[in-house]
Amino acid sequence: MPIMRLVHWLETHLPGLLLALMTLLVIVDVLGRYVLNMTFAGAAEVATALFVWLVFLGSAGAVRKFQHIGIEGITAFIPKSAQPWLQLAVSGSILVVSVHMARISYDLSMASWEREIDMVGVPYFYVYIVIPVSFALIAVHSLVQVVDILRNWSEAECVRIKTRTDAEV
Repeated sequence: MPIMRLVHWLETHLPGLLLALMTLLVIVDVLGRYVLNMTFAGAAEVATALFVWLVFLGSAGAVRKFQHIGIEGITAFIPKSAQPWLQLAVSGSILVVSVHMARISYDLSMASWEREIDMVGVPYFYVYIVIPVSFALIAVHSLVQVVDILRNWSEAECVRIKTRTDAEV
């Protein structure tokens, strides 16, 4: 599935590339400012926009791999028979919240066409559009996890995380 491979690449490699680009941009800006006594217009704004993209795409990838902040302390104290309920509640809650946030952030993105990033002249839409996209990805990953939990209830663990590797995506 080419779309799934593209999504997988976006979630795994693009945040790293954005981090490298953002770091390079900040280093060049600082060196330009303090060594060459000249500034690069909009470098800080572009670095901030890259950071927003990095955080939101990275969060979608973390949910896909079940690496988001978990409730490890609680799972150690509850019986194995109750663990699927906890995992279902966590994944279900993430699903509901991410669908709601995708809708709200889509409205925010669409309303940001008129407002431009200072010094760059680019609409904020291009910064904000990653938010509904990432929440939509989070919703899809959470839905897959809910289905996996329901299908493999007796194992008390999301089988997708345990048995599937990223290469199979």
